[in-house]
Amino acid sequence: MEHKVGEPSTSSGGSVHPLGQGPTPYYDTSQFRNWRYSSLQLRELRQLLNQKAQEILARNQELEKQAQISLGHTFTDPPPPTTYLSVDEELLLVRFYCDQASKIVRDGFQLPDAVETTAVTYLKRFYLKNSVMEWHPKVVMPTCVYLAAKTTNYPIPMSHFRDRFAKLNPQDILDNEFLVAQSLAFEFWVRGPDKALRGWALDLQSQPGADFKKIQDCVPKSLEFLANSRLTDLEFIYSPSQISLACLHLSNPTMIDSFLNWQYESASPGEEPFGKPREWINGILEKIEAVIKSAGDGPDLSKVKGIDKRLKSCTNPEKVPGTALYIKRKQEQEAIAAAARAEKTLKLKKDMSDEMVFGDVIQTIPKRERKPMSPRVSLGADRSIDLDRSKGSDLSNKLNLESESSSPQNRGEPTGMGVKDEAMGLLTGGSGLKEVGLLTEES
Repeated sequence: MEHKVGEPSTSSGGSVHPLGQGPTPYYDTSQFRNWRYSSLQLRELRQLLNQKAQEILARNQELEKQAQISLGHTFTDPPPPTTYLSVDEELLLVRFYCDQASKIVRDGFQLPDAVETTAVTYLKRFYLKNSVMEWHPKVVMPTCVYLAAKTTNYPIPMSHFRDRFAKLNPQDILDNEFLVAQSLAFEFWVRGPDKALRGWALDLQSQPGADFKKIQDCVPKSLEFLANSRLTDLEFIYSPSQISLACLHLSNPTMIDSFLNWQYESASPGEEPFGKPREWINGILEKIEAVIKSAGDGPDLSKVKGIDKRLKSCTNPEKVPGTALYIKRKQEQEAIAAAARAEKTLKLKKDMSDEMVFGDVIQTIPKRERKPMSPRVSLGADRSIDLDRSKGSDLSNKLNLESESSSPQNRGEPTGMGVKDEAMGLLTGGSGLKEVGLLTEES
């Protein structure tokens, strides 16, 4: 149960506290190692992504114009760079779709908080590696929800999932799944503050004279503040336990202050319950609470619509299905994939011809080329009969099938060995030819 407030953290002012080994398993996660930033670091990272996206967009729009002209189509000049989205506008659009993802998971599929937290985190992490002007959130968000349901062990069948996104091709969700996973560096586990909040609720019940009814009523209100915190950057700056305690403090400040006072008063002299002074914890809670309050009920819808309208004219044409550049890039990728498959097939054939694991392939002999069975019949040591039909001899003249009228001395010897096959040996054995009623003539 994670509830250590005194974990190393970054402050909202941009200065970074030492990220040393902490007292909880949170410090052993990839979330702590690879997805922790300060506010200043986040700002610089997004500014760099925005600048890079503008450069790619300007280059690809010119390539789109040339491709359209080569096809004989009319093409309007691309919009000026002044219409490109700013960092704040990109962030506002991402937060709007984070809010939509929460509502779809909670109200559309009635899935637990873990799925909601994971889906929103996936979307926010994706746009720390990509720009809105390259990948529109309305395409990426459904894929994040679909992937989060699987990684949290609440998979949604595509037939049921498709009903919530009627205007989106299911194949687009599957095609973008690897793109999202790659942007996440295949780090799917998300440690959200929802579990830490319930852990704090249990600790609140352990103090003397705890009011269980008040604690129970505090949790639902805290979860509402927690939902607002998902629309912010708090999870990139603070630990889950710090965020969850701030949500509880927002719902009932008196109860949380009383709990913290009891923790510090009952501690041994010289010891700090959470590894930090009480003043430091109060400062962290104030900063987190200020960010949650500023998030409000979500982004302004009118601003979001204006940004989305501008985004249609400044989206990378290489990523938009139907554009000339998109078709050209897809054909190039298909040609490369076909060449790779042909090269692999040729290599497999060459390897098979160079080295046969079980020797050369056995060549079967057609029936018409097989040699006939030997015409010699063994009748013993001193007898034999020629059955060669090429001499025109009549077999009925050589063999008398009426065994009862034959003399005993003309019968085959009891030790006769029968007809021989060149490859497999004897075809008829036992007591000799006399058992099958064949009479022979002496040569």
